[in-house]
Amino acid sequence: MKPLNIPIKTLLCSLSVTVWLAALDQVRAGDWPAWRGPSGNGQSAEKSIPLRWSDKENVRWRIALPGPGNSTPIVSDNRVLLTQAVESEKRRTLMCFDRSSGALQWQSGVTYADDEPTHHTNPYCAASPVTDGECVIAFFGSAGLFCFDFQGKEL
Repeated sequence: MKPLNIPIKTLLCSLSVTVWLAALDQVRAGDWPAWRGPSGNGQSAEKSIPLRWSDKENVRWRIALPGPGNSTPIVSDNRVLLTQAVESEKRRTLMCFDRSSGALQWQSGVTYADDEPTHHTNPYCAASPVTDGECVIAFFGSAGLFCFDFQGKEL
């Protein structure tokens, strides 16, 4: 299998989104249940959110991810969730972090060993998860569509 050659910009963009969502925790913003938010337009109705942030300013926590990804994190209650491929283990996963601390609460998913083509700038698990507040749905490409409860149990 050909190693992925992912531009640092793609990786930083994914990590920046996670940091951005963590920064929103400071104002206790509402849920962001899907890629483009609660209204599907990419806009937040929240007021008084920080307009500036950096790796030290308006950031509550940072976390290293097991690999590159293009998935946009979602927020539900006190959870930040994102999909992540762990290619070295042939796993497609959904990760759940504590919104306040950044602590990994759980990581669930499936092993998918079959060859699956992808563009070198688009790692596996690029689709963002979605939630209705009761369960989380994640699309893992050829591995399939999966639904999990908020404890990480596959439904």
